[in-house]
Parts: sequence; structure tokens; C-alpha cells
Amino acid sequence: MKKALILLADGFEETEALTTHDIFTRTHEIETTLASTMGESLVTSSMGLKVLADGKLEDLKLEDYDFLILPGGKLGVENLKSNPKVIMAIKSFISSSRHVHAICAAPSILGELGYLDDKEYTCFPGFQRGNGKYLDQGEVTSNGLVTGHSMGYTIEFAEAIVRLEIGQEAVDRIYPGTRGKELKHE
Repeated sequence: MKKALILLADGFEETEALTTHDIFTRTHEIETTLASTMGESLVTSSMGLKVLADGKLEDLKLEDYDFLILPGGKLGVENLKSNPKVIMAIKSFISSSRHVHAICAAPSILGELGYLDDKEYTCFPGFQRGNGKYLDQGEVTSNGLVTGHSMGYTIEFAEAIVRLEIGQEAVDRIYPGTRGKELKHE
């Protein structure tokens, strides 16, 4: 069983965080933790949704997790990148060759840290940072990194992470009996 850590800060984009969590859970092969980076368990999304995180970042052992997810949301990303514990967590994952995946505005954090250098990536337009090659598409997988363009591409983003981390078969099992088949109405 793989273990994923999704970081939440006030202002996070709820679809990007919660749909990704949902897709991972449906694989039955990824245990996912929603971690508050705000010093308390209750985190407020960009649309005002209050989410009770599974734990606080400072109370978790980063080495227990296989990969890290950074959801977007302009304010959420600002709160993530201004938090030294978050930057330390990202650097910990990167230095130990564990994947960090990001969507919407969040790839900008990775770009500012130099993690996008020599990689292709996508993000919400205007948040391009670093020396990687920006591609204007829904999802990009490049050298162990999955990035997503925006909220509307969250399912593609989450499926690409599942595909990278545990394989296409796990993606296929999310949609039993329908994936790749035309549905017939009788």
C-alpha cells in the first residue's frame, strides 16, 4: 500500500485536493492523509468549505509517505510557500527521491525551488516559474513529476499520479466495467 500526503493551507482549491483524495481512495492501493499546514486541524478552502484534516503537518513523520501532493488555489499556494515547514517537507521528499506532484498555481512553488528545471510541466497560466518547459495542456507527466493545469483537469491529474505511482491497472479498477467501453442504453 502506497501512502500519499496532501498538504492543505487556508485558501486551498477544494476540488483539486478532495477529488485527488477520492481518486486515490478508489484504487484501494493508496492510503491518503490530508495534512493541515495551518497549525490547527480545521482548514478553510478557497470557497469557504471547512475541512477537518487528518492531522497537522508538524505532527506527521514525512518518511512514512511515498509521495506528496500540492493542491492549488491562489491563497492556498501563497500560504503553502510562506510556510517554512512546507518548504522543508518538499525538500525532504525531493532529496529522498520521492515524488512531489502539483496542480494549478502550486507548480510555481516547485519552479521557485528549481524542481521544474529540465522538466516539462503545466500549471494555471501566469504561475510559470523556473527553467522547465511549460505546456498548455490538462496534465503533464515528466521525469517522475505530475502537474495539472487547473481545477477542471483534477481527475486527469489524479489518474496520472495513480498511473505513475502504481500502474494503469489501478486506474482501470477505479471505473469497473466502464473504462474504455462505450456505454449502451437499452
